[in-house]
Amino acid sequence: MKTYLRDQVDWPQAFPAEEYAARRAKVCRALAEAGLDAIYITAPANITWLTGYDMIDFHLEVLTGVLLRVATGEATFFDYTGHTTIVSTTPAITEVAWLDGEVDGAIRVIAGEIARRGLGRARIGLELWGYGPHGTVMARLKGSIEAGGATIQDAWRILDEVRLVKSPLEIEHMKIASAMADEAMAAGRDAIRPGLMETQLEGVIMGTMMAAGGGYPGIRSMIGSGPRAGTHHSPAQRRAIKQGDLVFVDFCGVYDRYHVNLNRTFSLGEPDPRWTDLMNKAAGCIDAIIAEAKLGDPMSRVAEIGQAYTDDAGIREYVWWVGGYCTGVALPPQWCNNHWLATKFGMQDRALEPGMFFNFENQFDVWENWPGGSGVAYIETLMVTENGLEVMSNLPRILVTV
Repeated sequence: MKTYLRDQVDWPQAFPAEEYAARRAKVCRALAEAGLDAIYITAPANITWLTGYDMIDFHLEVLTGVLLRVATGEATFFDYTGHTTIVSTTPAITEVAWLDGEVDGAIRVIAGEIARRGLGRARIGLELWGYGPHGTVMARLKGSIEAGGATIQDAWRILDEVRLVKSPLEIEHMKIASAMADEAMAAGRDAIRPGLMETQLEGVIMGTMMAAGGGYPGIRSMIGSGPRAGTHHSPAQRRAIKQGDLVFVDFCGVYDRYHVNLNRTFSLGEPDPRWTDLMNKAAGCIDAIIAEAKLGDPMSRVAEIGQAYTDDAGIREYVWWVGGYCTGVALPPQWCNNHWLATKFGMQDRALEPGMFFNFENQFDVWENWPGGSGVAYIETLMVTENGLEVMSNLPRILVTV
């Protein structure tokens, strides 16, 4: 590290040193419960959460990571010399081992440092399931460490479980991200006019968030107008919005990589009343969830309430998706955390407790050629508090005419 650069850090840091120390301690407790002596963390969101390291080039061969030892609680950061400035200006990183540029060289360094720290025959967790590094790279890392006598366990779920309930400082970050999302959505709403391209609308939204000190979402903003209003997973195009169009806008407010999802649909001019009726009926889904979901219920109970409401409201035939997933710290290519309300990936169906955050989506496709577009939707992010569930956005979730 270049300590003189660390002395020149003059911009706000996401969290103080004490927060990162508390996170390391929580992970170490979870590792001990799993019977592990250490973990080598490679999932980008987990690295950021544990250290504050903020880097954008996690390609398939990058083995940047953190070795966390249970016995001492010490964390050793592994990175490439090309990132010397990033490492040197990340205060929570206190020890670094530099990797060679090639995969085999990086693996030799990691395996060697593990052995040098007395972990050659230890029980070590690796995050073997995720977006990066590529599975073949992780298999080579696993084989190299095992060749030294260590036992490897796939521990990719451990940090997800630890991160699920947010600390007080993380909750404040989520609230700031939510306020940024509302501000950016309102700016986008006010900018909608005939002739405005979808890409220009995205520029307004992202510019508003950046001006407030926010960051880019882990997924590109999803914007669709008119016949593209039901595209759901499509980025903005060069289509010009027309009078009478529905305009679908879905993005996350982001603050220090903490994500709060928000989706609204607008109508440029008075919409066909069938769209209004569909959105009015759908809006009550969130009210039902808040009224019926209780602390201690499994997360899947939220999904059950949403599905039952959808059937009772008589709008099932138009459903594209009704459901949700947990949110928080995230890096591209995703902002979805691995806990979903209808459980996936073998994750636990955790009980609702204060400090959890999840979105809930009501998204619809209509293939009956109603004037204005092909679909409508809204997404809310909900916060679990000691008093129950709260909606984070202050914007109406019905179809809004602009």
